[in-house]
Amino acid sequence: MPLIRVRRAGVVPAAVLRQRLTPDERARLDRAAPADRDAVASVLLLARRAVAEACRVEPDAVRVRRRCPRCGSAAHGVPVADRADGGPVPHVSLSRGGDLVVVALCDAGPVGVDVEPVRPIGDDLARVVLAPGEPPAAGSHGLLRTWSRTEAVLKAAGTGLAVDPRALRVSDAAGRPAVRVVDPGAAAALTPAPGTRWWLTDVDAGADHIAALAALLPQDASSTLDDSSSPLA
Repeated sequence: MPLIRVRRAGVVPAAVLRQRLTPDERARLDRAAPADRDAVASVLLLARRAVAEACRVEPDAVRVRRRCPRCGSAAHGVPVADRADGGPVPHVSLSRGGDLVVVALCDAGPVGVDVEPVRPIGDDLARVVLAPGEPPAAGSHGLLRTWSRTEAVLKAAGTGLAVDPRALRVSDAAGRPAVRVVDPGAAAALTPAPGTRWWLTDVDAGADHIAALAALLPQDASSTLDDSSSPLA
């Protein structure tokens, strides 16, 4: 049974975390915009700790880096985990929004997570994210929740916003999480491979944040979600 882990943490000042980062992580931190550095330091440390927990190794034995699936660059792209001993690692996804960082891990297939701070949303977002005829997600902050679901799916697909968010629907007629590709031009990038399926759910991130989680799982497998807070300080 596929296990999907979600770890959440509040943002901690980069100055507090800097000495706990690896040299590569500190270099990434230094390249970040000053306003983003607290969240960047927090999500980098949380990701390495979460992978180490899943692999039952020490955090120093783990590296989480970037790799672009299209050009192979290490300067951007999807997160990829490595172990010093070459052992197996889960798929990993990172997100930061407001004062919260989130990491998702999946041992069965690509995973994507997105967290958004609750904030006023204008009608412009509807034109960017809603596929033709798609209802917003059910519940409060439905349009923002639609955006979070969409980001999670596109992260799991490995495309990010290189694919138009309107290429897929992430809610069924009742506004519940469901994935359907509606743009034939994006089918190759977003349609699951034979024997796999999209799995999508909302994640409880508290009253001040919206979060969603997507994964590509074996067709007939049910999943187990392990979701917890993991303070950094």
